[in-house]
Amino acid sequence: MKKHARVKQNQTVETHSDETSGGASIDTTTTASAGVETGDENASIGIEVSAKTGTEASVDGGLDGNNVYVEANYSDTTEVHVTVEGQASDEGFGVGGSVDAYAKTGNEASLEVRAGDEGVVANGSVSAGTSVGVDGEGTADFREGSVTAGAGVSVGEQVGIGGGGEATYVDGVATVGVSGEVAVLLGVDVDLSVSVDTNQIAEDARLAAEEAERVANEARAQAEAAQREADRLAAESRRIAEEQAAAAQRETERVARETQAAAEAAQRETERVARETQDALNRAAEDAKRSKWNPKNWF
Repeated sequence: MKKHARVKQNQTVETHSDETSGGASIDTTTTASAGVETGDENASIGIEVSAKTGTEASVDGGLDGNNVYVEANYSDTTEVHVTVEGQASDEGFGVGGSVDAYAKTGNEASLEVRAGDEGVVANGSVSAGTSVGVDGEGTADFREGSVTAGAGVSVGEQVGIGGGGEATYVDGVATVGVSGEVAVLLGVDVDLSVSVDTNQIAEDARLAAEEAERVANEARAQAEAAQREADRLAAESRRIAEEQAAAAQRETERVARETQAAAEAAQRETERVARETQDALNRAAEDAKRSKWNPKNWF
């Protein structure tokens, strides 16, 4: 847990300029604040009470690379704020929020215009009177960008109006935002800003393409392996079929040879039996011729 308290008296007037920009500011405010913070690596919360009174004014303008800008602010107020801020994050995702309860009296005005190759930003507001109110803001962060939304309400003898918008593109981060405020006795303030990191999107797209290519390569390798296995199985099936056909042919030829041999043996046996039968008949006929029972042999 951390605690802090400080009081600061400002009495400064300053001007500056260089080749591309210039500005001036005055600060005659007195500020005091005290707060406490606690948290760990994933979450934190802080509470602060602050007060300020006096006058501040500044104006700046010039060139920032290929962008032209003008910024002007004026404040002659006395105000007290109680602010609570908290945030939490885990694995590239995070949420944060703040609530500011305040009481304010005085006059304020602001103007911001920026245009160039990074986009366009235009905001302006003016208010006068006394008010009390509450402003809230929440932010959700993710790898490809963030969304910030805010809303506020105030009540008092105040007159104010303001609004603006932005559309910028800086270092691959595109941001679009709108804001508006209308305050006559009852003030309502709404803000929304969306930032998209195209670099992260491109990186995610590259990783997705690499993963798709890896999956396609694996699928192609698996298909090729399956084709090789199918070819192997087909070749093995052909080999087995050919071997079985050859074995069947050999068996058929063997059976045919054995059948032919058996038929030839049967033929030879039939001829032998026929010869033996004929020989027996011939002997019987001869014996009959010589037999005494033959009438030819009686005389």
